[in-house]
Amino acid sequence: MGNIDWKDKKNIYAIVVVLLILAGAYYVYTYIWDPFVQEREKVERDLASAQAELDKINAQKLRLAELEVQLVQAEKDFEKLKEMFPEEEKVPLRLQDLYAVLRASGVQIQKFNPEGRSEREHYIENRYSIAVNSGYHMLGYLFAEIANFNYPTAITNLRLNRYSGIAQEMQKAETHGWTPITMSVTFNLTTYTSKQVGK
Repeated sequence: MGNIDWKDKKNIYAIVVVLLILAGAYYVYTYIWDPFVQEREKVERDLASAQAELDKINAQKLRLAELEVQLVQAEKDFEKLKEMFPEEEKVPLRLQDLYAVLRASGVQIQKFNPEGRSEREHYIENRYSIAVNSGYHMLGYLFAEIANFNYPTAITNLRLNRYSGIAQEMQKAETHGWTPITMSVTFNLTTYTSKQVGK
C-alpha cells in the first residue's frame, strides 16, 4: 500500500467521507442504537416483572376464590356445630325429640325429669332422668333413635326390671296380638351444650 497523496482532492474527499461515515455510525450507535437497546431491555425486564406480579395476583385471586368457598362451608359447618352444641339447653326441643321417638317406638313414658347440669372445662352436661315401660325390641328401637339425634347424647345408669303387670300384658298380647310390655326401664339421658368463652 503506497502513501496517501494529501494534495489530491479526491483522496481528501474520500477520507472526509469515510470519517463522516464513521462519525455518523458512532453517533447512531452511541446516541440512538445503544439507548434503544438499553430501553428495550428495561421495558422487557419491566414487562417480565409485571407479568410475574400479574401471575401472583391471578394466583391470589384463585386462592381467594378457594378461601371464599371454604369460608362458606366453614360457616355451614359452624351452624351445624351450633345446632349440635347450642349455648343454651333447649329443653322443649329435647322433649319434642324424645316424645317423638317414644311414640314411634311404642314405649310408655313414666317419667321425664331434668336433673340439673354439670360444668366441664369446655362444655356443660345436661342430665335428664327417664323412666319407661317397654318391650325388649321397643327399647332397642328407642335407643337407636336416640343415637340418631342430630346432637350428641349419652345414656347412663340403665336399669332394667321386670314389669309388674307382665301377666296381664302377656294375656293382652295373646288376645290382641300386640307386643307386650315386659320391662320397667330407668336411665339418665345426657345432652351437651357449649360453654361461652369468657364465662
